[in-house]
Amino acid sequence: MPVSKIVSNLLKLLLVVLVSAPFMLLLLAIQSQPTVEESAPLSAAELTEIEELILESAPTSTARSSQQQVTLERNQLNLLLRYGLQVVNLAPAWAGSLDLEQESLAVDLSIPISGERLPLYLNVQGQFTENDGTLGLSELRVGNLTLPQSLQEYAVTSLRNNLLATEIGFQEFNDLANNVEQVEILPNALTMNMLWEPRLIDRIASRTRQIFVPQAERLRIIAYYEQIRDIVATIPTDLRAVSLNTFLVPLFNRANEFSQQGYDPIIENRAAFQALAIYVNNEDIEQLLGPEFSAGVEPVKFIEVRLQRRQDLAQHLTSIAATTSSADAGFAQLLSTTKEAYDARYRSGFSFSDMTANSVGVTLATFATESEASALAMQLRLSTIENEADYMPEVGNNRDGLSESDFATLYTDRNSQEYEQRIAEIQNLIMERPLFQDLE
Repeated sequence: MPVSKIVSNLLKLLLVVLVSAPFMLLLLAIQSQPTVEESAPLSAAELTEIEELILESAPTSTARSSQQQVTLERNQLNLLLRYGLQVVNLAPAWAGSLDLEQESLAVDLSIPISGERLPLYLNVQGQFTENDGTLGLSELRVGNLTLPQSLQEYAVTSLRNNLLATEIGFQEFNDLANNVEQVEILPNALTMNMLWEPRLIDRIASRTRQIFVPQAERLRIIAYYEQIRDIVATIPTDLRAVSLNTFLVPLFNRANEFSQQGYDPIIENRAAFQALAIYVNNEDIEQLLGPEFSAGVEPVKFIEVRLQRRQDLAQHLTSIAATTSSADAGFAQLLSTTKEAYDARYRSGFSFSDMTANSVGVTLATFATESEASALAMQLRLSTIENEADYMPEVGNNRDGLSESDFATLYTDRNSQEYEQRIAEIQNLIMERPLFQDLE
């Protein structure tokens, strides 16, 4: 064969390879099976374990910056990863696992990119190694494709910059990651020193609430916040405090009016709870909506809101109702019990009164957002309630202020039969309230 013909064929082959290279790389990256199987929803015992991990990691004082040493075993790391994926609504579609190897941390993620008819996955495997107390990415694979070191650094930098520019809250979590110091990988655990900064934690909490509120619903929250302004204008100026019913009744009457006009009753109820929580807890609406949506929204004159003559009960109920309506009941309950356990260990003590208000808030929001029918039913019931006792059991006989040791003496822990029985009794009292009759 003439040399010219050989050169011509080689050039054609090279052209085919160049043109098809992206497709060939794509075939190497995409796979038909996940490397990590979907995990089951977290059990009650697992949620309790997460709660304990949070308690162990929290400082005795949240008012000042402090260094905290955190040690996490392999199963704890995987538990937190599962929980994180579920909280941000990536699970069960996304699945992940972590493994501790010799001086390295292996991360596996399986991400579906197509439907059930032709399931395709991006299986991402990362290897992080310890170097002078920090973790660095040493290897990154996508399917059967191993990215070169230079491309790894570019990919990570590009992803971080993109998330910082587009994702609400990533700045705070990026700052939190930067506060992690002196990481050490042990055979069965990972230890790290973390700088706990109260202002940063507050920012993360605020951003987390924003993440759970879709941008499309923020204008609805503003509508109910303006409704609260109108309600406050009707309250006599000499009143120091008012009942929670002062706001619940007109807000959900308004929600029902919007629903009758064709608005989604679930979204309306969710927005009403969010606006109410902002006001009752005397928060800045920008914390929830962000500066873009809250610009031009004037703060409403604050008046103390009480439930059974207690401001804290109204704050507990509305906060947990807002969280439940936007996230889920399990996440809200975890926040509730973690907070009470923290109080038992470091502050005023465990409070079954607070737990009761939290449970009422979860129950209210669950029925109000469970389905269109239940959302409409709750609007009608909430807009006609006359007494706080219609939904809130009397808490005057609760044993509050229990220290951690006193709590352990009475109930052992939050997995004990005695504690579960006490919580069941509270829930039964709630379900006996007129507002919740015949809703199940």
